[in-house]
Formats: sequence, C-alpha cells, structure tokens
Amino acid sequence: MPSVEKLAKKTAYFNKLVDLCVEHPNALLVQVDHVASKQMQDIRMELRGKAVVLMGKNTMIRKALELGHAKHPEAGLDRLRAAVQGNLGFIFATQCGLDDIREVLKKHTRLSA
Repeated sequence: MPSVEKLAKKTAYFNKLVDLCVEHPNALLVQVDHVASKQMQDIRMELRGKAVVLMGKNTMIRKALELGHAKHPEAGLDRLRAAVQGNLGFIFATQCGLDDIREVLKKHTRLSA
C-alpha cells in the first residue's frame, strides 16, 4: 500500500490531468523519445504562461483518464486513453493557439545524434 504522501501526489496529478482535459480541450500529444532534458526545459520556459506541459507515467495517465471518463463521459477521455502509448506528454493550450505551440516545438527541434 502506498504511503499517504504518495497517494496525495497521485490524487493531485489525477485531478490536474482531468481538469486540464475538460477545461482546455485544445491539446497536443507529443512524443518525447530521444528528447534531452535541457530541450524540454527550454520548451517549458518558452511556453510558460501560454500553455501547460504535463508529463507522467503511462499507467498513471491511463488511470487518471479512466477516472475522468467516469466523471465526464462527454469529454471523450476514453479515446484519449486509447492513444496513450510510448513515451509521450501533453501540452495544453491555455492562453494561445495550437499553431503557436507548434512553432515553439519546431524552434526547439534538434536532429538526433
């Protein structure tokens, strides 16, 4: 059985993901294989205030989307849950458009070694 602190963190993560999915339906799923932590940090810094970058473990993401689908069946979280495979994250557009986010991602794209 997980400790009380871990359960609180997981519950907070579940609530945050579901709230973002319901309140901000404009989001990008991004594949983050072979992306350096510095590269992710630069993207997060540039999107600060405009969008929310949310990463997490696949099992936690699936569980949160399953719980969110039970609360908000009209939000289509079951289809999103089916798309969760591999090393990916969410970028929710809060104060900008998806095209603005794509521009930032393009700017920080690097060739792999």
